[in-house]
Amino acid sequence: MEYAGRGDPARTMALLWEGVPVPRRGPRQRLDLPRIVDAAIAEADRAGPAALSMRALAHALGIGPATLYTYVPGKAELLELMVDRIAATQPLPVPDAGWRAGLHDLATTDLAVYRAHPWLLQVATSRTVFGPHVLTRYDAALALLAGSGLAAIEVVGCVAAVESHTRGAAAAVVEAEQAPAATGSSDDEWWERRAPLLAERMDGRFPRLAALETAGAFDVSDTALPYTLQRALDRFAYGLELVLDAVGARIR
Repeated sequence: MEYAGRGDPARTMALLWEGVPVPRRGPRQRLDLPRIVDAAIAEADRAGPAALSMRALAHALGIGPATLYTYVPGKAELLELMVDRIAATQPLPVPDAGWRAGLHDLATTDLAVYRAHPWLLQVATSRTVFGPHVLTRYDAALALLAGSGLAAIEVVGCVAAVESHTRGAAAAVVEAEQAPAATGSSDDEWWERRAPLLAERMDGRFPRLAALETAGAFDVSDTALPYTLQRALDRFAYGLELVLDAVGARIR
């Protein structure tokens, strides 16, 4: 697990909010901070955040490590810049359609980002990245419940419930997407090897499970995708509706 906040606070906050200062004298800088951060995100997408190093990033950018350090002091600060940079690419929830539609959009766009950048699930959320784009998105989410009549702590709690559900469901979705490459077998191959062996051992021992299966409890909404991936997506959607129902009940 990678933790934000390990770098120098003053340097990190300055880079997040003001960027790299332009030197008044000397040669023009070859790179800008967004390009460096985008390259770091691409490296993390390829190999994960643990494999990302300042040396590897410098090589990808075609510069020496010493030059890279003149822009960003280290990987710890870079990680926070990466998280905030990704937040900048996410659309903000629109309050005009109502709080439920806004929170639904927040969750679905967050899920899409986790799928595009699975390594984000390896970045702990207990210590927030206090970047302008992270905070802008969070503020927009809180604004969806303005005028709802909820107490301040309930507003924060409802947004947190949606975010927690999304992150947990995203982990299952990403695991399902990565399973074939990681294991060398498809869902169908995995199941075909186990189904007959499981059937022999169950042999009527779990009547409630069997009854629910017969009634379609484990069906998926679409068979175009691999089963475990579609099941994870269906459970995200169903769980999100449960959470939003609970928010609505609290508002009422």
